[in-house]
Amino acid sequence: SSKEIYITMAQSKRGMVEKIDFFTSFGHGKGGDHRKRLGIDTAGPTLLITDLAVWKPDPVTKEFTVVSLHPGVSREQVQATCGWVVKFAEALDETPAPTELEL
Repeated sequence: SSKEIYITMAQSKRGMVEKIDFFTSFGHGKGGDHRKRLGIDTAGPTLLITDLAVWKPDPVTKEFTVVSLHPGVSREQVQATCGWVVKFAEALDETPAPTELEL
C-alpha cells in the first residue's frame, strides 16, 4: 500500500464542496480515527495540491488545512473557491517556485 497519497485538482466551489453526494475513494471519512475504527490501516491522503494552495490534513481531526499559498494567491481567493470555511495554518508559507530540475 502507498505510504503517501497526493491529490491534485483545480480548486473551485464545484469541486471543493462542504458535503459530497458520493465518493470514489474513502479519504479520511468522518475524520479523526474513522479509518482505524473501520479497520483501514493505511494513512489516507497526505497532501492536497490545488492551483491555489497546498493543504495537509490536521494530525488529529484530519480536516484539510491550507499550509502554503502559491505566489500571488490570497487567503480570500482560496476561501472564495471553497464551499466551507477554510482552515489556514498559523504559520502559513508561500509555495516555492519549482526548480529548473523539477520542471
